[in-house]
Amino acid sequence: MENGSPGSRQTAVDAGRELLSILGEHIELLASENDQDDAAVEVDRQLWEAVGAYGEALDALYSDEETDDDEAEEPGELTFTVRARYDYTVIDEKAFLSAGKGVGQAVYDLVHRGGRAIQSLEVASLETGSGLLTVHLNDDLLVADDFTSTEEPTDLLLVAPNETPAYVMSEPVYDSRAEAEAAAKRDAGQA
Repeated sequence: MENGSPGSRQTAVDAGRELLSILGEHIELLASENDQDDAAVEVDRQLWEAVGAYGEALDALYSDEETDDDEAEEPGELTFTVRARYDYTVIDEKAFLSAGKGVGQAVYDLVHRGGRAIQSLEVASLETGSGLLTVHLNDDLLVADDFTSTEEPTDLLLVAPNETPAYVMSEPVYDSRAEAEAAAKRDAGQA
């Protein structure tokens, strides 16, 4: 089986020979105990550059082998992130607190109810405010380590530069019917 293209093979051979040449010079400096002066430092720098160049040439040579026409590359999985924001106002603080639930339990109830994936929280002591839901195509799904490695948990909600917006659903709540109708007319005019 032929490995790599002839050009990448020759590049790897040339990089290997260059590495050997510099390595020989480096070894001579070590043997002569002249490995601490400025010239030796320069040879040491050249040696590490040659090691890197040789490694890159080998990577290029053998990565050519991996691109086999018989093996069609499988498309990646389609993944997306949904971010939602819903605002609420506590209109009856006494009733809200007497229910013994608190904000954390109210949000838990919101997420774990049946019906829509994220359904408006219907609690007598809360007034539902506006909501916004966005869907972004991405390929970096959250994993358990993300929750322990991030400095700020809210950073996990930020939209990454490699994410593509796919859908935005807004649920604005207006103060009056006239405001809602005016907004509907504006939206219809933009469509």
